[in-house]
Amino acid sequence: MLETAERFTDHEGEPAVQQYLLLVGGLRTLARAEHAPNLILDAFLLRSLAVNGYAPSFDDCARCGMPGPNRFFSVASGGVVCGDCRVPGSVVPSAEAVELLSALLTGDWETADASQARHVREGSGLVSAYLHWHLERGLRSLRYVEK
Repeated sequence: MLETAERFTDHEGEPAVQQYLLLVGGLRTLARAEHAPNLILDAFLLRSLAVNGYAPSFDDCARCGMPGPNRFFSVASGGVVCGDCRVPGSVVPSAEAVELLSALLTGDWETADASQARHVREGSGLVSAYLHWHLERGLRSLRYVEK
C-alpha cells in the first residue's frame, strides 16, 4: 500500500489528500482485521487507481460503452470489453471474479467477503496486471504479498 501511494504521489510539494485518506483508511482497516488482508489490499489498489484517473470498468465496455455484463477483460483497454472491442491479450475472467473486483472498487464488503478463494486469487491477478500496466513497472513489494 505504501509503495503504491508513493508511486502515485511522486510530485513533491503537491498535496494528494485523496490518496492520503485512502492509505489511512486502508491501514486502519488492516489493523482492525475487518476483512481478509488480500481483499483490503486489492480494494486499496483499485481505489488508488481510481483516485488517480485509472478506474477500471467492470460492467460496461471500457471502449464503446456497451452495457454489460461484458465477458472479456483487457488491461490496455481499461477493464471489461465487449466481443466487438476485444483486443489481442484480452482474458476471460469468471463472472464471480469480475463481480468481486466491482464490489471491492465500490465498497460492497458483503459481496467481497463472501467470495470464494479461487475468485479472490483470480481477481488479485487482474488487479496486479492492471496496476503494473498503469504504473508502467511492477511493485517490488507485491511479489512478497503474493507468496
